[in-house]
Amino acid sequence: MVDMANITIQSATERNNGWSYQVKLENDREYNYDVTLSQSDYNQWSQGKVSPEQLVEAAFEFLLEREPASSIMSKFDCAVIRRYFPEVDSELPKKL
Repeated sequence: MVDMANITIQSATERNNGWSYQVKLENDREYNYDVTLSQSDYNQWSQGKVSPEQLVEAAFEFLLEREPASSIMSKFDCAVIRRYFPEVDSELPKKL
């Protein structure tokens, strides 16, 4: 299930242990998300190959391949993706 969506990072805030983002996703309608990414998840998934923003965009692409935009929680930490899709640790780095 792939929604052709436009993923936009509206704002980014650096925090002590990672980042916080406001993400807008547009396809058939507009969705807004409040997303956090920890430094440890960033390191595990990207090994510094891409920016944290690029990783968050890839995480949304990963999610949209598995569920519609309306099913994605409006506020979440990227670590929670593992709870629903354990394959994220092996699949997300391939998208970077």
